[in-house]
Amino acid sequence: MVVYGIKRIILESYPILMACILIALAAGYMLNSSIAEIAELPLILAMIPPINGMGGNIGSILGARLTSALHLGTLEPRLRGQRVLRMNVSASALMSFAIFSLFSVLFFAIAYLSGIPVARSLSLALAFFIAGMTLSAALMFVTIASAFVSFKGGLDPDNVVIPIVTAIGDVLGVTCLLIAIKIVGV
Repeated sequence: MVVYGIKRIILESYPILMACILIALAAGYMLNSSIAEIAELPLILAMIPPINGMGGNIGSILGARLTSALHLGTLEPRLRGQRVLRMNVSASALMSFAIFSLFSVLFFAIAYLSGIPVARSLSLALAFFIAGMTLSAALMFVTIASAFVSFKGGLDPDNVVIPIVTAIGDVLGVTCLLIAIKIVGV
């Protein structure tokens, strides 16, 4: 029995990957349009790879676990009464809290050691934490939705979920960070 066929993988993955290129370009466009704010505090540039990387990693781990559970039949593509879904989302939320707390402390230290006053360093760290947690919540929704929709649509979610999560995560990561910086008033 052939579980994975090259033709199916290419036919399902290629259009998704092409769409993801366009989605990821949006993140670059957003960065470019915010260059004046970023130039005012260059440490913001150092925050983008970690927020996008960790957000994408956490979403991808959740996606891999959900797609495996869908294939194994331990998860059905519905929200209610799904212990496997609830446990995986809880683990992802806890991991997000832990990792974005750690990175926030690191960014506070970097900002402070760079000569940024304590209050602004705290604001910067708080903005990063808020952005990271917001990104995680949004990516959990995207991950669950893409896994369930692709599975219900007859697509192999292994070919779809992680590219969607990482591309949308890049756009959302930049968006969440820029919005959090404005809200906190860094």
